[in-house]
Amino acid sequence: MALKMGLGGIALTDHDTIGGNKEFISAGKGKDIVCVPGVEISTDYRGYELHLLGYFVPIDNPELEEELAAFRDERHTRFPKMVQRLRDLGFDIPESDVQRVLRTAASPGRPHLARILVEMGVVTDIDEAFAKYLAEGKPAYVGRERPDIIKGIRRLRDVGAVPVLAHPLHYNDDDLRGVLKILKKAGLTGVEAVYDYERGTNPAEDTRQVQAAAHGLGLIETGGTDFHGDGTHNDIGSMTVSVDVIDELSKAAEEISTR
Repeated sequence: MALKMGLGGIALTDHDTIGGNKEFISAGKGKDIVCVPGVEISTDYRGYELHLLGYFVPIDNPELEEELAAFRDERHTRFPKMVQRLRDLGFDIPESDVQRVLRTAASPGRPHLARILVEMGVVTDIDEAFAKYLAEGKPAYVGRERPDIIKGIRRLRDVGAVPVLAHPLHYNDDDLRGVLKILKKAGLTGVEAVYDYERGTNPAEDTRQVQAAAHGLGLIETGGTDFHGDGTHNDIGSMTVSVDVIDELSKAAEEISTR
């Protein structure tokens, strides 16, 4: 798909797993595209959920994969709890759909449940499912234990990956720059500046807002679509940055690995 679109590079950053990276890198060999192995983890920052991207993560790291497996196990435990909350609200969630998600999704989460609600006709789209039922503070939301973001940054650096703060405008605080300064001191290397939040706002203005907050901090400005392959997020290629950003991330990975 990425090749047909003429993209110069693409990264795979599955939630809480690096299991797909080996096949991903293998598929890109000999092709006119740069494939970057990665991972995405959910972390906690002062009670807020923030996501970290780890670029150029090791393709095969049993110790890291074991840690990520614990995160995935928690997702499998959390998913049925959210289903039960929806059932308590009067929605007859088909058990077959629940088992299908638990059987096929490596990291079952709210987007999968939102898709079920759309298919049932309970809501018209994914955004409505989150706004009414699945977002933090809504009736079907179930919290989960998340690693502290500082520890997450350090853990990614420990394995040679480049830690980047994903979709930072999801953090509901006016002092994004202050947060970036704190995380930069802890080892944050980049921030996702180009991203479509689907909030009815202008993506270009969102990018300028993040760039202003990151100005002068020496952070690599990345971009991504958050493509999930199931229609719950943006499409591949809908948001792009220069392929030079991959070179910056690669150099950063080399520096981290040699320290």
